[in-house]
Amino acid sequence: MVTQRTPGKDAPHVVVIGAGVGGLATALRLLTGGFAVTLLERGPRPGGKMRQIAVGSDSFDGGPSVMTMPWVLDDLLACAGVSRRDVLSLSPLSPLCRHFFADGSALDLFADEPQPPGTHRHPDAAWQRSADEIARVIGPRSAEEYVRFRRHAAAIYSAVEGPFLRRALPHGLREVVTAFSLRDAFGMLRLDALRSLWRALCRQFSDERLRILFARYATYSGADPFVAPATLAVIPHVELAFGVYAVNGGMYSVAACLSELVTRHGGQLRCEAEVERVELDERGERATAVVVGGERIAADYVVANCDAVQLYARLLSGTRIADRHAQAVARLAPSLSAHLNLFVVDGAGVESLPLVHHNVFFSRDYEQEWRELRSGPPSDPTVYLCNPDFGQVHQRWFCLTNSPPLPEQGAGPWNAALRAACRERVVQQLARHHIALAPIVQAESDVTPQDFAALFPLSRGAIYGPAASSRLGAFARPRNRVPGVDNLFCVGGSTHPGAGVPMVMLSAAIVSELLRSQHDRAAQRRVA
Repeated sequence: MVTQRTPGKDAPHVVVIGAGVGGLATALRLLTGGFAVTLLERGPRPGGKMRQIAVGSDSFDGGPSVMTMPWVLDDLLACAGVSRRDVLSLSPLSPLCRHFFADGSALDLFADEPQPPGTHRHPDAAWQRSADEIARVIGPRSAEEYVRFRRHAAAIYSAVEGPFLRRALPHGLREVVTAFSLRDAFGMLRLDALRSLWRALCRQFSDERLRILFARYATYSGADPFVAPATLAVIPHVELAFGVYAVNGGMYSVAACLSELVTRHGGQLRCEAEVERVELDERGERATAVVVGGERIAADYVVANCDAVQLYARLLSGTRIADRHAQAVARLAPSLSAHLNLFVVDGAGVESLPLVHHNVFFSRDYEQEWRELRSGPPSDPTVYLCNPDFGQVHQRWFCLTNSPPLPEQGAGPWNAALRAACRERVVQQLARHHIALAPIVQAESDVTPQDFAALFPLSRGAIYGPAASSRLGAFARPRNRVPGVDNLFCVGGSTHPGAGVPMVMLSAAIVSELLRSQHDRAAQRRVA
């Protein structure tokens, strides 16, 4: 049972900058905890990267397309006094994804089968469907390697779930000592952070197809699998162990639901309200107000749900905090960007190749693709195709190919010629698997890294925040509490614990708890 407190007229006022999923989730948690909240969104609608794009008469989800760890959403909704079945409908996907390889083979992966309490099945039995599929397509040796990989990835998840995903990053030796138990410390030894994900996968799998399949999961955090730590094996474990879900009505339904709950609980949501700066007190130790269009909105607390580089370089420009930290944040390597091709197609024309909700078409040479990605869009890209309408005649295909972020100087190379070339590469990849796009496309559009950069200032088009492409990259992300400012916090995919819908919701839970604890301590000091 969640105890809710309705904000009173003297409730502490929190200004949340940005109504992405992180901002919406934080606002909702604080409203139900008795705080008054004003939520400021620079765009015309809430949602941030979780947005919709019109293509002809159809609407596409133009942001996240994967929903997993549904209990994180359930916990958030419970804080608002509602259950998921009352406001949203999720359907588990089977298979999770269909993988098409350059040699013409295809492989499905499935969510683990649940094991009821009291059963005596071997733990590996939960993974049997995927193991059987791997044995059928590749061979029994690869199936055995898959089972060993799953045990290894499960151990990594067990090590990071409590001390990392659900807590703020400690700052300084004292916080490290108090934040982590001895068990947590020993768990960190299982993180497999000293070798790259690719190197680990080469040791774990004898077949190249499984290496590239599991290497691709690094891109979920915008990382390069050839340099990112093997710790990122935790990402496929999350999907395989906990399932992947389709949101009926589209992913934007999640943002719309959270937005409605925020206003229902008394939050003030203002769209097309671009924040100019965050004001600090004379000592630069507390945020006092947020300025929008010349209007000064006083705040007891401020939560920034924007790219951390924008907070430090623009919203805090000229402050001692920016002088201390802006350059360090700006030096963090940005994650990948993406080029999206959105097609409305006649599904009757692709009956020869059965697509599912999530599909991946791999390049001929994955290592070459990544060598090219370090400087520009690859000539032979891996194509992720999300098809929420599979099986229907009228279908919407969301095709994503990875791209590097924009260069630090200049607008980047995304002119009409490059957009056309990248579209043609998607066409060629699908044609390799006997899908001819030209006869079936009814309407289309695209989104470039330059478009992402315009939507999210100072991001350089990076859609996952700082890259996780280093051994300690996860620990180098900007903290949830802005150092040196007691009442200023960061939430969302550019801060801890990372990118992705459930991670951003966990970020909101961490920030809400930090803020509440800070407020309680201040109240106790006033009483004393």
